[in-house]
Order: sequence, then structure tokens, then C-alpha cells
Amino acid sequence: MKIIITELQNNRLWALRRYRLVKSEFDETLDYVDPCKWKTFESYESYFYNVFMDALHPEYYMTDNFDYDGVKKELMDLFYTDLTEYYFEKKERC
Repeated sequence: MKIIITELQNNRLWALRRYRLVKSEFDETLDYVDPCKWKTFESYESYFYNVFMDALHPEYYMTDNFDYDGVKKELMDLFYTDLTEYYFEKKERC
């Protein structure tokens, strides 16, 4: 029996296999990137995920055929609710 894993599934598996590390880096990035400095959620989110992916860089450095954009999209889907709630809660107190 052969199991075929699509590229989308592979990106999700990459993140889920390293969930403890990914969650830790997500929390650190929340502390590092202040929502009060951004006018819109879209600009905050864009910057946040760039910093987040930089924090994960040692995990995927020198990995052949690493799908940077695909993993970033998976992380955006995985943490969308947490990031949105955090942003708007902090923006109310700025």
C-alpha cells in the first residue's frame, strides 16, 4: 500500500511535528512584535509572520525543497484566531 502525501499536507505535517517548538516561537514573537505600532491588522500580521519565520529559520535551514511560502501559509491558518484575538485585545489598551 502506498500513501501519497500532497505538498499541502506535507507543510502541515512539518509544522505539527515541531508543534512544541513552533508554539514556543509563536509566543516569543507575540512578546517581541508590539501591535500598538501598527495601524492595520494586515500590516501587523505580515510583519509578525516574517519575524516568526525568521525565528524558525534554524529548523529549516539547509533543507532541500523547503516550501517557505507553504509553511508560512499553514502557520497563518494554524494561528489565525490566536493572533487576531491578541492583536485586537492589545490595540484596545494602546
